[in-house]
Amino acid sequence: MSPESRERARQKAVELRKEMDLAELRNAMRLSQEELARALKIGQASVAKMERRTDMYVSTLRRVIKAMGGELDIVARFPDHCISITSFSQVREACREDNVTPEAP
Repeated sequence: MSPESRERARQKAVELRKEMDLAELRNAMRLSQEELARALKIGQASVAKMERRTDMYVSTLRRVIKAMGGELDIVARFPDHCISITSFSQVREACREDNVTPEAP
């Protein structure tokens, strides 16, 4: 491969690592479904089902990421700034201040 092709491949690999579903993330962390299930104190079938879900509670996702050894950060990105959300009570408070109704969880 040419140096340019290698660089394009490297850049693509970097970009792909930024976006993973839960199964890909678990595999990247070199964890089996069984190992993750033990850490979460649930069955392996529940992990498999969870990995196929298209929607889940933030609290569930936070538990999964913590069981993998990570920490979940939620960031609201706006054109001129970003806000790290540490709890959803902060969102409710900000909405009250702006007279906006927050969506139900």
